[in-house]
Amino acid sequence: MADILDIVEWEHPTLKQVAAPVADSEFGPQLEAFGAQLIATMLANANGVGLAAPQVDVSKRVFVMRFPDHGDLKPIVVVNPAVELSGKTLHEREGCLSFPGIYEWVARSEIAVMTYREPLHGEWQEYILTGWDARVAQHELDHLNGIMFFDRLVSQLRKKVLKRWAKDRG
Repeated sequence: MADILDIVEWEHPTLKQVAAPVADSEFGPQLEAFGAQLIATMLANANGVGLAAPQVDVSKRVFVMRFPDHGDLKPIVVVNPAVELSGKTLHEREGCLSFPGIYEWVARSEIAVMTYREPLHGEWQEYILTGWDARVAQHELDHLNGIMFFDRLVSQLRKKVLKRWAKDRG
């Protein structure tokens, strides 16, 4: 069983940075083991459907995700992803393991075509994601770009959410 990693909360500086790409030389057993740790950490948190490396204070373009719309699929490790968005914009409530206990309505594209490399050999993969699966990929990609879900809210609502966070923590 892989180790459970500590998840940093939103004020942490790593969550505000654009994560560095994983170099070709970094693919292999060590990156695969890190991916297994991310999956174990995500699964240890009951609400977790995705987790990005910056959320465990590692500024690398890696995330893991489950498939809420397809529970029979195993979680995947996504390295150096690119996502093409299309379809309607859907508003759904989102939360975040780095911003626990707060949920808000966030606009996301209904379709995401995601290409990425797998961690062991760096082989390219592609998924066409829809619904919640697409939402998870977009949320985690945001983490790789230093964006939190509340950054996508209108400023007045964002201020309200951050005030609620401070009150809950105070």
